[in-house]
Amino acid sequence: MFSKRISNYWPAIPGVCFVVAIAWPLLAQEQSEKEPADDLDTFAISHLDKIQPRSIRDNAEYCGLFGYDENGEFAATPAIRGGRDGCNPGIEPDGLEVIASYHTHGAYSPDADTEAPSVDDLLGDFEEGIDGYIATPSGRVWLNLLEERVSVLLCDPGCVYADPNFRACPAFLPDDEYTIETLREREAADTGEC
Repeated sequence: MFSKRISNYWPAIPGVCFVVAIAWPLLAQEQSEKEPADDLDTFAISHLDKIQPRSIRDNAEYCGLFGYDENGEFAATPAIRGGRDGCNPGIEPDGLEVIASYHTHGAYSPDADTEAPSVDDLLGDFEEGIDGYIATPSGRVWLNLLEERVSVLLCDPGCVYADPNFRACPAFLPDDEYTIETLREREAADTGEC
């Protein structure tokens, strides 16, 4: 993306080719070195993609925990089946340093606002002192960030397996970021109609 934007200005900026030629290896190296959170995001998305079909088929939330195993590698606890509107991931297992929770939102229902995190989703992770990942019926993935006290859209619909019956509600699309307060406002504005 950077190379496309800068190439538009090459004719207007003398010497830019020289600067880019010198700086490009450093930029490429910086872009290829992922932060640990980026690696966890990739791990989480892959894991959620695997449990989404079961969650949608059973119309139930599935949940668990992410962490570091004894070798310092990312690991996930087995997905536990919850109910339609909640799931308890259980206790922290031995040998896993927990860093985040995960859960799905089950199958699509036109009567439920499952495309955004709930207030309880955020509060639960904040009370546990961890981040949290959420997969929605459309295949969106959200990330609850403890330190920032916010939930951000990590990736758009279809990022993970989506319910084939999902239908978007153009009148009630989710934003890209929520706090507890803005989620309360969303819940208050939900008429249940699209």
